[in-house]
Amino acid sequence: SAFSTAPVSRPLQNTLLGGASRSVSALAGGWGGGRSGSTSSLKWMMGAAAAFSAAGMVVGGREAESEQASEVYETETELSFPTSISIPPSPRPMIQKWTGSKPGYVFQMGPSGLGYYPDRHKGGVNYTAKAGTGPPLQLVGVGMRCMLQRCDIHLARAYAIGLYIEEKTIRGGDAPPVTNPKVNKTMRLVMAREVKGGHIGKGFDRTLIPKLRQITGQKQGDWKGELRKFTRAFQRVGLMKVGAEVLFSMPGDGSITVYIDGVQAEKIQSPALCQAVVDMYVGDSPVAPLVKQHFLDGFSAAYNKGCAANIPPPGTLAAAS
Repeated sequence: SAFSTAPVSRPLQNTLLGGASRSVSALAGGWGGGRSGSTSSLKWMMGAAAAFSAAGMVVGGREAESEQASEVYETETELSFPTSISIPPSPRPMIQKWTGSKPGYVFQMGPSGLGYYPDRHKGGVNYTAKAGTGPPLQLVGVGMRCMLQRCDIHLARAYAIGLYIEEKTIRGGDAPPVTNPKVNKTMRLVMAREVKGGHIGKGFDRTLIPKLRQITGQKQGDWKGELRKFTRAFQRVGLMKVGAEVLFSMPGDGSITVYIDGVQAEKIQSPALCQAVVDMYVGDSPVAPLVKQHFLDGFSAAYNKGCAANIPPPGTLAAAS
């Protein structure tokens, strides 16, 4: 933790940090990329962080814990990452056509369009598939995406991110680069502060537009509609709280599926978009250089020694100790 003082309860931390983070929403660049935001806002954040420290409050959250084989913690945020995950299959379309209200259901935009869906928060039957049905993916590295690259300031931390791969897709022959489209990979993002989904979508839009233009060689084209579907997944979401999870699943068939808190939000068939999303983190101009380093180091170790020998992966508390 950046602040070694008396602990404060998790609900109180979220309340304090949530209110403070909303006051600095002008620093939008931390979500996708770019350098938006003002110097005055950054100075305010630094002052707020100092005030938290002076008040004797821990804003880093969890005290350092011993790492376990099934779960590790990102160094800066101490947000947890399982060492192995499975991507759920597409959800069964259970959109309902009646009007009015019904206990256990909520009217919302879902995988099959606007309609009534079982409310998983209020006892309704969950229409999302359970995890564990897909091939196992192993964690190879984690890192932190921060606004203006100021990860030393708690309120500048946007999300922690981990890279997972299916080990059998990197075995045999020469080591494929992590950017190889045939490598089954998933990126798992965990929110480090409260943020509106639309705010995240705009950040990704700003970062991915120039990358897609470079990849396709076109200022306009099919990629615009594909990117619109990608960002629409976030625009449908309201406030995303601390710990909310986003998955970018790229199984190697040219598609990318976005899951938000376990629910499939969008699936887009677009090799160019897959390449752009990966390039955003491990390309020549990554949005977070340290994330790129951790991903590439972990990917190399997983290829040379196997995923099991890469635990704890780069970027975790255990790896740093």
